[in-house]
Parts: sequence; C-alpha cells; structure tokens
Amino acid sequence: MRREIGGYVKTALLLCLIAAFGYGAGAVMQALGARRADAVGQHGLTAIVKQPVFLLGILVDLASWVTSRFALHTLPLFAVQTILAGSLAVTVLLARLVLNTDLRGPDRLAIIATLVGLTLVGISAGEEPTREITHWLKICILLGIPVLIALGVAALELKKSIVLSVLSGAAFTGSALAARSVHFKDESISGLLSEPLLWAVLVYAALALALHATALMRGSVGAVTAAMWSTEVLVASIIGAVALGDHVRHGWALPAIVGIAITLAATLELARSPAQNLDPLANSAHNHPAAQGRK
Repeated sequence: MRREIGGYVKTALLLCLIAAFGYGAGAVMQALGARRADAVGQHGLTAIVKQPVFLLGILVDLASWVTSRFALHTLPLFAVQTILAGSLAVTVLLARLVLNTDLRGPDRLAIIATLVGLTLVGISAGEEPTREITHWLKICILLGIPVLIALGVAALELKKSIVLSVLSGAAFTGSALAARSVHFKDESISGLLSEPLLWAVLVYAALALALHATALMRGSVGAVTAAMWSTEVLVASIIGAVALGDHVRHGWALPAIVGIAITLAATLELARSPAQNLDPLANSAHNHPAAQGRK
C-alpha cells in the first residue's frame, strides 16, 4: 500500500513539473508569435493570434492547466502552487535560448534556488487523498466570487496594478481550491453540469484572467507577476492548511517552509528578469498558468 501511495505522489509531482514546464514554454511561444507578427509589420492582438506558434502556446498553456488539476487531488495545495510558480524559471531559461534575452547573474542564482526550493517542497509533500469538504466551506468558496468581483471593481477605480495582481492571484487560488474540492456523485452530463464547484473553477478562472490582464495593462510585468505568484503560494499554503487539512510528511514541516520561502524569493527575483519583459499583448494572454480559459 505504501508503494502505491508513494507512486501516486510521484506521479502528481511529475504532473506538476510537466505543467510548470508547459506554462514556461507556452509563455515563450506566445512571445515568439508576437515578435514574428511585429517582424512582418503586423500589429495588434488580431495579428498576433494569427501566428501558429502563438496559438500553439495557448494550447500548451491549456494542456498544462488541465495537467495541474489532476495533481490537486493528490498533493497539498501549497505544493502544487509552489511548483507551478517555478514556471518563471522555465520562462527565463527558454527566453534566453529562443528569444535571446539577457540572463543576468542573479537570474542564474534564482534558477538554482528555484530548483533547491522545489526539491524541498516536493520531498516534504504528503499525499492528500480526495475528501468531502464541509457545506460551509463550499459556501465560502462560492461567496468568494462576488467578493473578489467587488474588490476588483474597487481596485479598478483606484488604478492600482499591484492590488489587481494580488486579487488575480487570489482568484487563481480560488480556482485551484474549487478544483481540489469538487466531487461528482453523479457522473452523468447533467450531474456534472449541476455541480456548483465545477462552475466555480471556470468563473474564478475567467475572473483571474480579467484581473491579471488589467493589471498588466496598468503596471510592469515583473511587479505584477511577482505579486500574483506570491499571493498564490501564500494563500494556497494558508487555506490548504486551515481549510483542507493539508499536511507535510512527518518531520518535514521546516524543510517545507524553507522550500516555499526559497521559491518565493527566487520568484521575486526572476520576475525582475529581462526575460519577463515580453510583448504586453502577449503578456495579457500568457503570464499565468490559468490564463487562456484554464483556471
């Protein structure tokens, strides 16, 4: 039985790593599409989406999002979100190879730190079997949608990109939380469509994408990305522990905390990398794993 459980954890970790790589690769593909459109004198979102490599990047993002959802039913929420934050390291590396962006000394150190942090998080993650959530938690997840909408409208009035970024991170986490909590008692089409948490996954995703795209239009890519990922990791860690009973392997609590802290610090540094300053039109569609209708 232990081997079987260990196998589930390893499979989920592999899925998270694949998703993180996919998010990073999808970001670079979309940026490459934007550059190709610009190179032939075509401008605007309509011209960009006509580029095959841009559309491929969107598909890769979507596939990565679906892949990460499977991992949520085995791994703690904090582990999944932290590993996905590692996609920034993939973006920086691939942008250097494909787009010939600058790779600073701090970027190299941050990439190494990301690998160390993700290793600690991966080793410390215990298996989290799917379980029924309380009725009150389901209500809280659903009520979070209008609350975030109201806060988003207020943030738009204030024209604060960082606030919008934080709210987008919270919405992305809400989508992940809903995906982690959804259970289907009736697997017929009508049964699936009648599950409110399934719709919550999609609504949170749309809300997160809108908030994130708006934040990118009003602020720098690095600051927006850093605020978004930091919020996701921190909120996921707190909610997972308090509401879902997520846990780490026995004796690995401190390494898990250290791993999350290292990954967060590396993420903040990587968000400042020149590789993150991609075409703004492409950024609005790619800079997060849940964009393109994923989360």
